[in-house]
Amino acid sequence: MDMANALVKKDFPAFIKYMHPDIIKLAGGKDKVLQKMDTVNTMATQLGATIKRIVIGNPGKIISYKNQLQVTLPETSEMNSGFGNLTLETTLIAISMDAGKNWYFIDTSIYSMKDVKKAMPDLSPELIIPPLRPPKFTPAQ
Repeated sequence: MDMANALVKKDFPAFIKYMHPDIIKLAGGKDKVLQKMDTVNTMATQLGATIKRIVIGNPGKIISYKNQLQVTLPETSEMNSGFGNLTLETTLIAISMDAGKNWYFIDTSIYSMKDVKKAMPDLSPELIIPPLRPPKFTPAQ
């Protein structure tokens, strides 16, 4: 929830602390990630879009694999703008490399699983990632 709250508050330096280091590397490094987040935020602000809420669902089965704990979590994000409301249902992969003390997250809607598996060969083949659902858009009245 700290990660989701950081995103809602647009505290990108706090948010990036929850991103897996291999994904930060895949995205071009911390500075590049922060720059991309700032650019997306600027565009969203110009369109009047805001994140209304983020709900993290119940975790799947925790898998112990190659000295890591790995699990999937459903995530629902609701955004609104002058155009209407958008709901995204995605899956996060959560990974702990220290027996659950700290967790890193990967949003499977942002990075293709092909790229994630290439950057992170230690992902368990037992992780079940549901297919990406299309966003639900409700036009403004």
